[in-house]
Order: sequence, then C-alpha cells, then structure tokens
Amino acid sequence: MKDEVVNKKHSDSIFLSASPGFRSMGLNPLTLSFPGDLEETFLEYYFKKYLKQVRFSVSLAVLFFAVFGILDAALVPEMKGSLWFIRYALICPGLLMLLLFSFSRHFKRYMQLSISVLMIWTGFGIVAMIIIAPPPANFSYYAGLILVFMYGYTFVKARFVWATLAGWVIVACYEIAAILLSNTPISVLINNNFFFIGANIIGMFACYSIEYYARRDFFLARLLENEQDKVKAANLELEKRVQERTSQLVRANEDLEQEMSERKRAERELMQAHKMEAIGTLAGGIAHDFNNILTSIIGYSEIGLYGQNMEKEKLKYSFEQILQAGTRAKDLIKQILTFSRQREQERVPIKTGLIVKEALKLLRSTLPKTIEIRENIRTDSDMILADPTQIHQILINLCTNATHAMREKGGVLEISLDDVYIDPETAEHISDLPAGPYLEIRVQDTGTGMNTSVIERVFDPFFTTKGPAEGTGMGLSVVHGIVKSHGGKITIESTLDMGSTFHVFLPRIEEEVKEEPETFKQVPTGTECILFIDDEESVKEYGETMLKMLGYKVVAKTNSIEAFNYFREQPERFDLVITDQIMPNMTGEELTKELLNIRADIPIILCTGFSEFITEDKARAIGIKELFMKPIVMQEMAETIRRVLDQSN
Repeated sequence: MKDEVVNKKHSDSIFLSASPGFRSMGLNPLTLSFPGDLEETFLEYYFKKYLKQVRFSVSLAVLFFAVFGILDAALVPEMKGSLWFIRYALICPGLLMLLLFSFSRHFKRYMQLSISVLMIWTGFGIVAMIIIAPPPANFSYYAGLILVFMYGYTFVKARFVWATLAGWVIVACYEIAAILLSNTPISVLINNNFFFIGANIIGMFACYSIEYYARRDFFLARLLENEQDKVKAANLELEKRVQERTSQLVRANEDLEQEMSERKRAERELMQAHKMEAIGTLAGGIAHDFNNILTSIIGYSEIGLYGQNMEKEKLKYSFEQILQAGTRAKDLIKQILTFSRQREQERVPIKTGLIVKEALKLLRSTLPKTIEIRENIRTDSDMILADPTQIHQILINLCTNATHAMREKGGVLEISLDDVYIDPETAEHISDLPAGPYLEIRVQDTGTGMNTSVIERVFDPFFTTKGPAEGTGMGLSVVHGIVKSHGGKITIESTLDMGSTFHVFLPRIEEEVKEEPETFKQVPTGTECILFIDDEESVKEYGETMLKMLGYKVVAKTNSIEAFNYFREQPERFDLVITDQIMPNMTGEELTKELLNIRADIPIILCTGFSEFITEDKARAIGIKELFMKPIVMQEMAETIRRVLDQSN
C-alpha cells in the first residue's frame, strides 16, 4: 500500500528537493525497486502507462525485420533462403506472438519477462544469421544487434534489470559466435565489439535513466496525491466545521430574529399601553368635554321640542348648535381613535402646526384652570416627513409630563414651533445631527424642574419620579425612541423650582401642502335607487329621510337577512347598496359577499363606527367601493354616494 512507503517521512520531505534522491524515494540503486507494496503499485502504473507504446514498438519491429530482408538478398543472395527462414519463420513470428500476447490478461504479470525473452530470441536470430552468412557480409549483421539494444533498452520500455540481463546474454551469444563459430578477424572483432559493447552500455544507461525518471515521476505523483488526500481530508473537515458553525449561526440567527420579533412586539404593546395610559390620564378631561357637548345637544334639542311659537331664526339657531356640538363630538372621537390605534402608518409629509392644534384641543379640556396654555407657531415652514400619530404622541406625552410638574401650583404651558438651521460647529448641544434645516418643537413649563441626576436618567425606560400609581416611566423613553427613529434629537433644559424645557428637533422638508380655501359646497343629489341597511332603527330612519331629501329612491331595512332576500328577488332594481358593518345575523362584510355573488357589478358602501376587523384595503379586496366612517354627515355621505355612482357608470 502506498501509505507503507509514502509515509510521514516522505510527506514531510516532498518539497525539500526538486529532484528527490534514492534515499528519499526508498529506491534500490541497483535494481531500481521500491520497497514493499509500492513496487507492485508502480509496476501496475508502468504497465498501464506504456502498454500502447510496447505494442506500437513491437509492431514497428516486425515491419523493420520484414523490410530488412531486402538487405539479405543484396548482401548474400546465395544464402538468402536460409537467412529469410530465420527472419520470417523465427524472428517475425516471435515478435507477432508477443504482440498477440500483449492483449492477454496475463500479459501484465509477464510483460517484462516476455520482452526480455523476445530481446534474447531476436538477438539469437541475428547471431544465427552472422554464423550462416559468409564473410565479409556476416561482419555487418552486428549492426542488427545494436538495433535490438535500441529497442530493448528504450522503445519497448523493458525495465533496467530485465533489459540489462537480456543485453549481456546477447553480447555473450555474439562473442561465442564471432570467436568460435565464424572465424571473425581480430581487427574486425575488436572494431565490432567497440561499437557493439559500447551500444549495450549506452543502452543500459539510457534504460536506467528512463526507468529512474519514470519512478521519480510516479513517486512525486504519489506524494502529490497523498498531499491532495490530506488537503481533501482537511477541506472535508473544514467544510464539516463550517457546516456545523453555519448551523449554529442559523440557529442563533433564528433565535435572534425570534427575540427581535418578540422585542418589537413587546415594544409595540408597550407603546400601545403607554398610549392608553395617556388616554387614561386625559379621560377626565375627555369626559368633561363630552358632557359639555352632550349638554349642548340635549339642551338645544329640548329647546326645539318644547319651545312653543319659537321664531324660525331661533329654531334654526338651535339646530345649528346641535350640529356644531355633534361635529365637535365627531372630531374628538376621531382624535382619540387616531391616537390610540395600534397599526403603524407610513411616514407622510405633514404640517406639524396642525398636529399641535389638534393635540391642544384634546388637552385644553383636561387641564386645570390654574394652568395657562400658550401656543406660539412662529413659522410656516413646519413640514416634516413623519407618522402623524407618533408626532401627536410626542406632544401629548411632553404636555402631560409638563402638566404633572405644575399640578400643585399651576403655571404656564407653552408650545412653540420654530424653523432652525443646525450647524454642528455652532450648536454644541445638538452637534451630532447632520447640518441642515430642522423644525424645533419646544414644550416649556414653569413647574418643579429637575436636578442633574434626574436629567441624566429621564429617558431611561421605567425611570420615573412619579408615585407607583401615577406612571410607568415609559413616556419619555417612548418619546426619545420616536424622535430618534425620525432622524431627530430631543434635549432638555431644566432648573429646580423654575421649570423645564424640552427641545425636539426633527428634519424639515421643503414640500408644502396647499390649503384650499373653505368655500360653500353644494350638496350633490341624484335619482338612483338605493338599498340602505342599518340595524339601528333611528339610523335607518335618518338615512332613509336624508337620501330622499337628496332625491334618491330608497328601500331601507334594519334586518340584514331581510335585506338580502329583498335584493335577491329584485337585484336589477338597485343602483347602490349602503350597509352597516356590525349587525346581527349577518355582518356588512358577509352581506357584501352574498350580494356580489348575486350581482357582481353592484357598488357597495360599507359604514362603520369603529372596527378592528375591517380596513380600507380589506374592504376593497372583497369588492366594497368605499369604507365610510360614522357618524353619517349629509355632505360627506352625499359626496361619497355621488362619487361611487359616477365611477360605476
């Protein structure tokens, strides 16, 4: 086996020399043999590599011996018959037999012996021709022996040991024939021996060199193969380790992704919980505001009902006040839902001043009378790219914190907007922001203020100076995260017993939102037939009356099953369906799917006061043309109906 010879010693010295010596290869200098099983491996390699060359050389030898019969006829025509017998009956058949034997499965085992025997056989034949041919012609046949040496030592790839043995046997046969049997003159014998023995010795050196380099190449190839095996083994081991490490990294990555997903979910839940905490903080003021709104609605409704002989103008005024109070209630609900919703919005260009005004509307009714609110919007360049809900949350959190700091003695809460240009070289406290235009939101109070140790920790999660039942300590941490995610920064200035100022810097954009001037809009009307469904009787009656006032033909139902059966009987009668979402027996979404199965082109408007299960995208996906948020206002509903009908035609 190769490992018995091509061992660690050989492997370690593989590149010590470009031409390894006998010792490093383990060669016997005399026989050129490898020790152990490596010799058998080499012989198999040698056989496979030179088998075709042996066959070609023997075939060429047959041709040469056959053609050289012409020389016999030219040199000794009287003896050509005897010479041709040796040439064509003995030598050429022997060569052909070797050629045929080379195709046998036994040839690999006996190749060297066969070649050596054939060399001797061929040499013996030429020696016989020297004996038979008369002098001086026979003196020239020694040249044929030189050709035998050339073939035996080089072309037919006989091994050095075997070729040398055959060569000297041929030399011995020639000497016996030349001296004892053919009476060769001494001068001719010496001359012939000089060339003949010289050719034999040169052939030995050539054969020795050829076999040595063949063995060296084989040995180096085996060493290289051995090193390649080691490299492959190392590569396999490395690949195995890489696969194991990759598997570990994949598992770690999956664990990290799961942890990040859980963390994001926890952050969303925590932010939502803080929103609801802020809503809870505002709940008293919201209830107060709603009670004022309800007072207006109930009061003016009673005036309209019980005021006898009321002038038309006063009656109109009462209805206007009721409508105005309802609109206030609608806006307040919208603000609460916007602030408390869980789904994230895309960042869009917004005018921050409008967000400030909306937030202050929500705050005014919640603050005690001892706190004065001042609003200073000193810029028209208040456009930022942001999530409106999160900006709303920043303002609510900062303002409720400021209110808490002034709850005992009262004070002034001032909210300001300014456009600034930040230059890191001149603005040390915000030097880590890229230079450029920013919007500064400043929330300032005249409350208790904070010391240095509190300021350093004020944005830490769960840090709070409030009592156990007054806060979670997440408000300013959430604000800090929102500001940072928008590419901005928040800083604090505070002095004990004098108050605090929070500066929020957000990147400003140049895009402007053009505000269209408010103009009187005429209520659009129509004559189409509408199926109106709402399970609340009062809403159904209001919707039916309103649609008839707008000129439409109306069929109104409070039962979704009854409405479905009615539509199924006369599907072509209706041009539009308006349905509530939350209804017993069949929801608006379910009703929509059934109606579209009957008539796929029927336009449908879905109304809802609030639903976590239906969104605009989901509504459009099931075939709803518009999602209308209650309360139903005539102007908005009339415009929506007209838009849907016109698009469907």
